[in-house]
Amino acid sequence: MAEDAGLSAWLSLPQQLGLEGHSNGALAPAVRDVALALGDGVSDQATRDAVEAVCAAAAWWVGVLAVIRHKRGAKAAPPPTGDDGAPVNVIEEAARIVALGVATRVLRARLRNVGTSDPGMRMAYCRALAEGIVVEPRLPGLLAALGDLRLFDLVSTSVPWRGRFTKYAGGTGAGQVE
Repeated sequence: MAEDAGLSAWLSLPQQLGLEGHSNGALAPAVRDVALALGDGVSDQATRDAVEAVCAAAAWWVGVLAVIRHKRGAKAAPPPTGDDGAPVNVIEEAARIVALGVATRVLRARLRNVGTSDPGMRMAYCRALAEGIVVEPRLPGLLAALGDLRLFDLVSTSVPWRGRFTKYAGGTGAGQVE
């Protein structure tokens, strides 16, 4: 099911490196809430399982990318001397948003393949879209709090929003607006 949404690579690396052992990690409750909220009312167990799987992988990816810093110019950023990373609540919010983005992709792909005959699946997709609209105003503040973590890119592109490419608007990076 995640393959239909183009997320097989998203799932394969965490599974290869031990995603199962992290199901009770620090970010698990945040993404579990997203999976439960979106899976509520979906009668197809395979779809609920796919949503849970991509949400769990979202927690894994967020955790990994939260510890990697961006390069500044041609030189790598110096290692941090103190605890200058993002606060835990910011990382949890990032995990929720990334989980919402990938779960939305799974639901959209499932609706395209199965059709709209399942009202529970249509409602889950509508809930995902509505939640994306609700989180959009919080994204600029979250991205500012993430600073120069690699997590910035993952969060800024996971859910559709109007300010999606603001970081690159100056035209100073490989991801500049075309």
